[in-house]
Amino acid sequence: MKLVQALLQSSGERAKGIAGFYGLVGPSGILPEEASHEELASAIASHLLVPANTLVAMHGLDPEEMLALRLITIASGGSGVVIEQCHQKLNQLSRKWRRNGAKVIEALISRGLVYIRKEGYRHVYFVPEDLRRVLSPFFLEDIYKTSCVDVQRFTPRHRSDVAAPLRHMVLFLSYFRKHEVRIAQSGTIFKKAQNDLMSLVGEDNTTIGDSLLPVRYPPRLAFLLYFAKSKGLVEERNGMIRLGNRAASWVKSDCRSSRQELFDYWRQSFVFQDPDLQTMLWIIMHAPEDQAISLASLLEAMDTLSTSHSSHGLNLRVERNLVDALEYLGGLEVAETLNGLFVRPTPLGRAMFGLRPWPEERWDDHVYVQSNFELLVPCTVSPEMLWSVDAFAELLKHDQMMVYKLTRNSVYRAMLHSYSPETIEEFLVKHSKTPVAQNVKYSIAQWGTSYGRIEFEETILMKCDTEQLAEEIMLHPKIRPYIKQRVGPRYLCVDGSQYEQLVTALSNEGYMPKVSGSRRLSPQVVGQT
Repeated sequence: MKLVQALLQSSGERAKGIAGFYGLVGPSGILPEEASHEELASAIASHLLVPANTLVAMHGLDPEEMLALRLITIASGGSGVVIEQCHQKLNQLSRKWRRNGAKVIEALISRGLVYIRKEGYRHVYFVPEDLRRVLSPFFLEDIYKTSCVDVQRFTPRHRSDVAAPLRHMVLFLSYFRKHEVRIAQSGTIFKKAQNDLMSLVGEDNTTIGDSLLPVRYPPRLAFLLYFAKSKGLVEERNGMIRLGNRAASWVKSDCRSSRQELFDYWRQSFVFQDPDLQTMLWIIMHAPEDQAISLASLLEAMDTLSTSHSSHGLNLRVERNLVDALEYLGGLEVAETLNGLFVRPTPLGRAMFGLRPWPEERWDDHVYVQSNFELLVPCTVSPEMLWSVDAFAELLKHDQMMVYKLTRNSVYRAMLHSYSPETIEEFLVKHSKTPVAQNVKYSIAQWGTSYGRIEFEETILMKCDTEQLAEEIMLHPKIRPYIKQRVGPRYLCVDGSQYEQLVTALSNEGYMPKVSGSRRLSPQVVGQT
C-alpha cells in the first residue's frame, strides 16, 4: 500500500493532525485550514517521501520510538507486525514490562510514519511501501556495517549448478511418466520409489525433521513433490500418484517463469509463515552487491527484530528453511569458514526477488550419441530437451555429464507415448554433436518394426446351443456385421464395444439372447427388446 492510500484510509482528523505537525496547513503552510482529505494526503506524502524531511521527522524520536520504527519498517520483510507481538517485543527490549507499547507507537502514528490495517481477525502495524523505501536505508546501513564483509576471498561451498532445480523437476516428472507410484497407508510414497526419486534429484537419505509440510520426506523431495501437486503436474487418484495433465506444458514453458514459480512456492511454503525468515530474506536480498553477509552477525541483529515465538531455534530454521533451500534454487552462494557461514545473493536470486532484471541464461541444446548406444547429455541441457531424451533413453549416471542409453525397452516405452522410430532418429541427428552411427539408426528402426504387431482388443465370446444356430447367425445379414469370427463349432467372437447393438439386433430378429447379470443393458435397449 502506498503512503497516499494509507493516509486516505485514515480519518480526516488524523490526516489534518499529521499535516499540522509538519506545518503544511494554516497561514504559513501550503494548504488552507479547509483543505480536503485528498489534498492533505497528497501534501503529506510529497513532504514525507523526501529523505531529508523523513530524517528530520526521525530526529525528534526518542530511543524507544526509534526502536519501534526500526522494528516495524524491517521486521517480516516490511509486511507489517501484529500489534500484540509488536507491543510484547518493545516491552521486552526496553525491559518495561508494563503495557506501554501503544503509547510508543502513537508517537509514530501521529507523525504519519506508521499505520494500522486489519488482516483477518488481527490488526497489524505497517509502514507504506514507498515510505519504507525511504526509511529502510537508515536502518539497514547499521546492520550491514556489522554483518557485511569483503568478498575477495569468498569461496562458495558448492559448485554452482543453477540448472539443478529445473533439471531435477524434469527428472522427477519423467519418473511419474514411466511409473505409477503407490501411496502407503501412512500417506507417503513407498520407500523404493522414494529412494529412486532421491537418487534422481541428488539427495541423501535424510529426513526433513520438523517441517512446515504435513508429510515427512527428505527436504528436496518434499519441496518438488508438493510443488508438483500444487501446480497439477502430478495428481493423486485411487491411492496412486500419476503424471498430471499440465506436466508436459510446464516443462516446455519459459525457464524464467518456471524458476519464478519454484521460488514463489518456496517463499510461500517456507518463508511467509515465519516472520523471522521473511525479515532475514529481505535483509539478505537488499545487501550491497560487492559484499557478503555473516550469518552469525545477522542473527545477532535479529535479537531486536525477531517477532516469532517458535519453540525451535532460529539458527536451525535459517540454515534449513532459508539458506539451504535458497542455495539450491540458485538464489544464494554460501561459504563456510571458521567464523561460520557467509552468504551472498546471486544476480538470479535478486531477479527472482524482484530487485533487478533477469540475468541471461544459456542452456545447452546438444547431446553426444555414441556408437555403443550411450547418450552423453550435459547437465545444463534445456529442460524441454531433457524431457525428450528421458522419454526414449534410460538414465545410467547422473552427473555433470549425464549418461543415458538407448535400449529396446526404452524405445518401446517412448512409442507408447506417441514417439516413433523416425522422430527419435530425427531428434538425435538434429541435436547430436557427433554423427549418429549407422548401427544406432538401424537398431532404432528395427526395434520400431516390432511395435504394433500384437494388439489387444476387447471381445466377447457368444455361445450358441447348436452348430446350426451358430452357422445361421454367421450368415444372417443384420447380425453378421457384429461378428468378428467363428472360433469353434458353437462359439462366435463379438466386438465388445458393440455389445448393446448386437443384443438389439438379435432381439429384433427374434433370437432373444440371454443377458448375464454382469452386463446390464441401458433402459433404451431394454425397451427395444
